[in-house]
Amino acid sequence: MFNFGKKVEKDPQKALDNAKKTMNSGITGGLTKAFMGKDFVNDMNGAMDQGQAALDGLQQQQWLAQNGLEATADVVTVQDTGATVNMNPVVLLQMKVTPVAGAPFDLTTQTMVSRIAVPRAGDKIKIKYNPANPQQVAVV
Repeated sequence: MFNFGKKVEKDPQKALDNAKKTMNSGITGGLTKAFMGKDFVNDMNGAMDQGQAALDGLQQQQWLAQNGLEATADVVTVQDTGATVNMNPVVLLQMKVTPVAGAPFDLTTQTMVSRIAVPRAGDKIKIKYNPANPQQVAVV
């Protein structure tokens, strides 16, 4: 009842899946809807969806850091989206990308950047990108 002796889930994806299951099914889900209301449950589901989006973005960044193709990029413009992930800003970057191999190309993408090293227009930065979808970029 009070989770004494219950194993604490350390994997964020499993914890999120367990929370969704608990909130939306079984006796706990039914009691939550009955006592807290459907709007509360919808708000909690929305918060869990945002958490899932953050986990998906983090997994994409990790994949790009390991498997992405290297390139240098000249930053043309930077726009703040107002969103953050783990206290790091999500920005809209317009860049001229010069891959290690292949022809240069222009790219506009939304990505998370370090809050202590936000790129500025005119900067030359190192990136990794997904060759199958160049919109997927990680600033390294």
